[in-house]
Amino acid sequence: MGRAARSIEASLPPDRALIDSHAHLGRSDFDSDRDEVLARAVSAGVSFVVEAGTDAESSRRAIELSRRHPHVRAAVGMHPCDVREGRESEMDEIESLAGEPEVVAIGETGLDFHWKENAAPEVQERFLRRHIAISRKTGKPLVLHHREAAERVADILEEEGVLPPGGSFHCFAGDLALARRVVAMGFKIGVGGSSTFKKSPLPAILRQLDLTDVVLETDSPYLAPMPHRGKRNEPAYLALVRDQLAGALGVAPGALEEATDAASRSLFRL
Repeated sequence: MGRAARSIEASLPPDRALIDSHAHLGRSDFDSDRDEVLARAVSAGVSFVVEAGTDAESSRRAIELSRRHPHVRAAVGMHPCDVREGRESEMDEIESLAGEPEVVAIGETGLDFHWKENAAPEVQERFLRRHIAISRKTGKPLVLHHREAAERVADILEEEGVLPPGGSFHCFAGDLALARRVVAMGFKIGVGGSSTFKKSPLPAILRQLDLTDVVLETDSPYLAPMPHRGKRNEPAYLALVRDQLAGALGVAPGALEEATDAASRSLFRL
Protein backbone atom coordinates (compact mmCIF):
# COMPACT_ATOMS: atom_id res chain seq x y z
CA MET A 1 0.00 0.00 0.00
CA GLY A 2 1.43 3.38 -1.00
CA ARG A 3 1.81 6.42 1.24
CA ALA A 4 -1.31 8.07 -0.18
CA ALA A 5 -3.33 4.89 0.37
CA ARG A 6 -2.14 4.63 3.99
CA SER A 7 -3.09 8.28 4.47
CA ILE A 8 -6.57 7.58 3.09
CA GLU A 9 -7.03 4.63 5.43
CA ALA A 10 -5.92 6.64 8.45
CA SER A 11 -8.13 9.62 7.63
CA LEU A 12 -11.33 7.80 6.69
CA PRO A 13 -13.99 8.67 9.30
CA PRO A 14 -16.95 6.36 9.91
CA ASP A 15 -19.63 8.96 9.21
CA ARG A 16 -18.78 9.77 5.61
CA ALA A 17 -21.97 9.35 3.63
CA LEU A 18 -21.24 9.87 -0.07
CA ILE A 19 -20.94 6.62 -2.01
CA ASP A 20 -19.78 6.55 -5.63
CA SER A 21 -21.66 3.49 -6.85
CA HIS A 22 -19.91 3.28 -10.23
CA ALA A 23 -16.41 4.25 -11.35
CA HIS A 24 -13.62 3.02 -13.62
CA LEU A 25 -10.47 4.12 -11.80
CA GLY A 26 -8.48 1.31 -13.36
CA ARG A 27 -8.54 3.15 -16.70
CA SER A 28 -5.26 4.54 -18.00
CA ASP A 29 -6.70 8.05 -17.47
CA PHE A 30 -5.71 7.62 -13.80
CA ASP A 31 -2.33 5.94 -14.17
CA SER A 32 -0.41 9.08 -13.22
CA ASP A 33 -2.39 10.07 -10.11
CA ARG A 34 -4.70 7.26 -8.98
CA ASP A 35 -3.78 7.51 -5.28
CA GLU A 36 -4.19 11.28 -5.34
CA VAL A 37 -7.62 10.91 -6.97
CA LEU A 38 -8.70 8.60 -4.18
CA ALA A 39 -7.31 10.97 -1.56
CA ARG A 40 -9.32 13.83 -3.05
CA ALA A 41 -12.41 11.63 -2.93
CA VAL A 42 -12.00 11.15 0.81
CA SER A 43 -11.47 14.88 1.28
CA ALA A 44 -14.73 15.50 -0.60
CA GLY A 45 -16.63 13.18 1.74
CA VAL A 46 -16.71 9.95 -0.27
CA SER A 47 -16.75 6.86 1.92
CA PHE A 48 -16.85 4.12 -0.73
CA VAL A 49 -16.18 3.78 -4.45
CA VAL A 50 -17.49 0.77 -6.37
CA GLU A 51 -14.95 0.01 -9.09
CA ALA A 52 -16.68 -1.67 -12.05
CA GLY A 53 -14.94 -4.20 -14.26
CA THR A 54 -15.69 -4.41 -17.98
CA ASP A 55 -13.95 -7.70 -18.78
CA ALA A 56 -11.94 -10.34 -16.93
CA GLU A 57 -8.72 -8.32 -16.87
CA SER A 58 -10.30 -5.10 -15.58
CA SER A 59 -12.34 -7.11 -13.09
CA ARG A 60 -9.12 -8.56 -11.67
CA ARG A 61 -7.71 -5.04 -11.45
CA ALA A 62 -10.84 -3.87 -9.65
CA ILE A 63 -10.29 -6.50 -6.98
CA GLU A 64 -6.61 -5.60 -6.72
CA LEU A 65 -7.50 -1.92 -6.29
CA SER A 66 -9.99 -2.78 -3.56
CA ARG A 67 -7.30 -4.73 -1.72
CA ARG A 68 -4.97 -1.73 -1.79
CA HIS A 69 -7.55 0.85 -0.77
CA PRO A 70 -9.90 0.25 2.17
CA HIS A 71 -12.78 2.29 0.79
CA VAL A 72 -12.86 0.71 -2.70
CA ARG A 73 -15.08 -2.26 -3.49
CA ALA A 74 -15.21 -4.22 -6.75
CA ALA A 75 -17.84 -5.21 -9.29
CA VAL A 76 -16.89 -7.89 -11.81
CA GLY A 77 -18.38 -8.40 -15.24
CA MET A 78 -18.18 -7.92 -19.00
CA HIS A 79 -19.42 -4.71 -20.58
CA PRO A 80 -21.80 -5.24 -23.52
CA CYS A 81 -19.40 -3.35 -25.78
CA ASP A 82 -16.72 -5.94 -24.96
CA VAL A 83 -18.65 -9.20 -25.37
CA ARG A 84 -17.98 -11.22 -28.51
CA GLU A 85 -18.43 -14.71 -29.87
CA GLY A 86 -15.46 -16.67 -28.57
CA ARG A 87 -15.14 -14.76 -25.28
CA GLU A 88 -17.57 -16.96 -23.37
CA SER A 89 -14.70 -18.56 -21.45
CA GLU A 90 -14.04 -15.21 -19.77
CA MET A 91 -17.39 -15.57 -18.08
CA ASP A 92 -16.04 -18.61 -16.24
CA GLU A 93 -13.34 -16.38 -14.77
CA ILE A 94 -15.91 -13.68 -13.96
CA GLU A 95 -17.93 -16.29 -12.08
CA SER A 96 -14.84 -17.36 -10.14
CA LEU A 97 -13.91 -13.76 -9.31
CA ALA A 98 -17.47 -13.04 -8.17
CA GLY A 99 -16.89 -15.12 -5.07
CA GLU A 100 -14.07 -12.91 -3.78
CA PRO A 101 -14.97 -11.01 -0.58
CA GLU A 102 -14.07 -7.63 -2.07
CA VAL A 103 -16.69 -8.08 -4.80
CA VAL A 104 -20.03 -6.44 -3.99
CA ALA A 105 -21.74 -6.56 -7.41
CA ILE A 106 -21.87 -8.27 -10.80
CA GLY A 107 -21.18 -5.97 -13.72
CA GLU A 108 -20.87 -3.82 -15.62
CA THR A 109 -23.16 -5.90 -17.78
CA GLY A 110 -26.24 -5.20 -19.88
CA LEU A 111 -27.01 -4.28 -23.48
CA ASP A 112 -25.74 -1.54 -25.78
CA PHE A 113 -27.57 -1.10 -29.08
CA HIS A 114 -25.94 2.26 -29.89
CA TRP A 115 -22.66 1.18 -31.47
CA LYS A 116 -23.02 -0.76 -34.72
CA GLU A 117 -19.69 -2.53 -34.17
CA ASN A 118 -20.96 -4.16 -30.98
CA ALA A 119 -21.83 -7.84 -30.92
CA ALA A 120 -25.25 -8.81 -32.25
CA PRO A 121 -28.12 -8.31 -29.80
CA GLU A 122 -28.58 -12.05 -29.32
CA VAL A 123 -24.92 -12.40 -28.31
CA GLN A 124 -25.18 -9.51 -25.85
CA GLU A 125 -28.33 -11.02 -24.41
CA ARG A 126 -26.65 -14.38 -23.89
CA PHE A 127 -23.86 -12.75 -21.89
CA LEU A 128 -26.36 -10.70 -19.88
CA ARG A 129 -28.29 -13.83 -18.93
CA ARG A 130 -25.05 -15.45 -17.75
CA HIS A 131 -24.40 -12.43 -15.51
CA ILE A 132 -27.92 -12.75 -14.14
CA ALA A 133 -27.23 -16.39 -13.30
CA ILE A 134 -24.03 -15.40 -11.48
CA SER A 135 -25.90 -12.70 -9.56
CA ARG A 136 -28.52 -15.24 -8.54
CA LYS A 137 -25.85 -17.77 -7.50
CA THR A 138 -23.76 -15.32 -5.46
CA GLY A 139 -26.54 -13.14 -4.09
CA LYS A 140 -24.72 -10.05 -5.36
CA PRO A 141 -26.58 -7.26 -7.22
CA LEU A 142 -26.30 -6.47 -10.91
CA VAL A 143 -24.83 -3.27 -12.36
CA LEU A 144 -26.65 -2.70 -15.64
CA HIS A 145 -25.67 -0.74 -18.75
CA HIS A 146 -28.63 -0.09 -21.04
CA ARG A 147 -27.72 2.38 -23.79
CA GLU A 148 -30.60 2.51 -26.28
CA ALA A 149 -31.70 -0.85 -24.85
CA ALA A 150 -33.38 -0.03 -21.55
CA GLU A 151 -36.73 -1.65 -22.26
CA ARG A 152 -35.11 -4.83 -23.54
CA VAL A 153 -32.92 -5.07 -20.43
CA ALA A 154 -36.03 -4.74 -18.28
CA ASP A 155 -37.80 -7.38 -20.39
CA ILE A 156 -34.95 -9.84 -19.86
CA LEU A 157 -34.95 -9.22 -16.11
CA GLU A 158 -38.64 -10.05 -16.04
CA GLU A 159 -38.14 -13.13 -18.24
CA GLU A 160 -35.42 -14.34 -15.90
CA GLY A 161 -37.60 -13.73 -12.86
CA VAL A 162 -34.94 -11.62 -11.19
CA LEU A 163 -35.48 -11.30 -7.45
CA PRO A 164 -33.40 -9.56 -4.78
CA PRO A 165 -30.51 -8.74 -4.62
CA GLY A 166 -31.66 -6.52 -7.52
CA GLY A 167 -29.08 -4.03 -8.70
CA SER A 168 -28.65 -0.61 -10.27
CA PHE A 169 -29.56 0.79 -13.68
CA HIS A 170 -26.24 2.56 -14.14
CA CYS A 171 -26.40 6.02 -15.78
CA PHE A 172 -30.18 5.78 -16.01
CA ALA A 173 -31.42 6.75 -19.47
CA GLY A 174 -35.10 5.86 -19.44
CA ASP A 175 -38.35 7.67 -18.79
CA LEU A 176 -40.54 7.79 -15.68
CA ALA A 177 -42.49 4.68 -16.68
CA LEU A 178 -39.28 2.68 -17.00
CA ALA A 179 -37.97 4.09 -13.72
CA ARG A 180 -41.08 2.93 -11.92
CA ARG A 181 -40.90 -0.44 -13.66
CA VAL A 182 -37.33 -1.19 -12.60
CA VAL A 183 -37.82 0.15 -9.08
CA ALA A 184 -40.75 -2.24 -8.73
CA MET A 185 -38.33 -5.05 -9.63
CA GLY A 186 -36.00 -4.03 -6.80
CA PHE A 187 -33.50 -2.00 -8.80
CA LYS A 188 -32.00 1.38 -8.01
CA ILE A 189 -31.70 4.33 -10.38
CA GLY A 190 -28.05 5.25 -10.97
CA VAL A 191 -27.59 9.02 -11.28
CA GLY A 192 -24.41 10.94 -12.00
CA GLY A 193 -22.96 13.93 -13.79
CA SER A 194 -25.46 13.95 -16.63
CA SER A 195 -28.16 14.95 -14.13
CA THR A 196 -26.44 18.34 -13.86
CA PHE A 197 -26.61 19.07 -17.60
CA LYS A 198 -28.99 21.83 -18.63
CA LYS A 199 -31.46 19.69 -20.58
CA SER A 200 -31.32 16.59 -18.39
CA PRO A 201 -34.74 14.96 -17.82
CA LEU A 202 -33.51 13.23 -14.68
CA PRO A 203 -34.55 15.78 -12.03
CA ALA A 204 -38.15 15.71 -13.27
CA ILE A 205 -38.16 11.91 -13.13
CA LEU A 206 -36.57 11.74 -9.70
CA ARG A 207 -39.14 14.11 -8.21
CA GLN A 208 -41.67 11.31 -8.75
CA LEU A 209 -39.58 8.68 -6.95
CA ASP A 210 -38.48 8.02 -3.41
CA LEU A 211 -34.91 9.22 -2.93
CA THR A 212 -34.02 5.85 -1.42
CA ASP A 213 -34.57 4.42 -4.92
CA VAL A 214 -31.55 6.41 -6.14
CA VAL A 215 -27.83 5.71 -5.96
CA LEU A 216 -25.25 8.35 -6.88
CA GLU A 217 -22.33 7.60 -9.19
CA THR A 218 -19.66 9.33 -11.24
CA ASP A 219 -18.80 6.80 -13.98
CA SER A 220 -15.29 8.25 -13.74
CA PRO A 221 -13.47 9.13 -15.94
CA TYR A 222 -16.62 9.81 -17.99
CA LEU A 223 -19.58 12.20 -17.68
CA ALA A 224 -18.09 14.85 -15.43
CA PRO A 225 -20.73 17.12 -13.86
CA MET A 226 -21.02 20.82 -14.47
CA PRO A 227 -18.84 22.90 -14.48
CA HIS A 228 -16.34 20.19 -15.51
CA ARG A 229 -18.35 18.72 -18.40
CA GLY A 230 -16.06 17.34 -21.09
CA LYS A 231 -13.11 16.92 -18.73
CA ARG A 232 -11.91 13.90 -16.80
CA ASN A 233 -14.36 12.93 -14.08
CA GLU A 234 -13.33 11.65 -10.65
CA PRO A 235 -15.11 10.49 -7.46
CA ALA A 236 -14.51 13.79 -5.65
CA TYR A 237 -16.96 15.40 -8.09
CA LEU A 238 -19.76 13.35 -6.55
CA ALA A 239 -20.20 16.24 -4.11
CA LEU A 240 -21.03 18.47 -7.08
CA VAL A 241 -23.61 15.96 -8.29
CA ARG A 242 -25.16 15.87 -4.83
CA ASP A 243 -25.32 19.63 -4.45
CA GLN A 244 -26.64 20.41 -7.94
CA LEU A 245 -29.13 17.55 -7.97
CA ALA A 246 -30.40 18.50 -4.53
CA GLY A 247 -30.96 22.04 -5.77
CA ALA A 248 -32.86 20.80 -8.81
CA LEU A 249 -35.02 18.57 -6.61
CA GLY A 250 -35.63 21.22 -3.97
CA VAL A 251 -34.20 19.15 -1.12
CA ALA A 252 -31.32 19.71 1.25
CA PRO A 253 -28.01 18.21 0.09
CA GLY A 254 -27.77 16.39 3.40
CA ALA A 255 -31.15 14.77 2.87
CA LEU A 256 -30.18 13.56 -0.60
CA GLU A 257 -26.86 12.29 0.70
CA GLU A 258 -28.49 10.43 3.58
CA ALA A 259 -31.09 8.76 1.34
CA THR A 260 -28.68 7.71 -1.40
CA ASP A 261 -26.12 6.55 1.15
CA ALA A 262 -28.73 4.28 2.70
CA ALA A 263 -29.69 2.98 -0.75
CA SER A 264 -26.09 2.16 -1.71
CA ARG A 265 -25.23 0.59 1.64
CA SER A 266 -28.29 -1.63 1.46
CA LEU A 267 -27.73 -2.58 -2.19
CA PHE A 268 -24.03 -3.38 -1.90
CA ARG A 269 -24.07 -4.49 1.76
CA LEU A 270 -21.44 -1.94 2.71
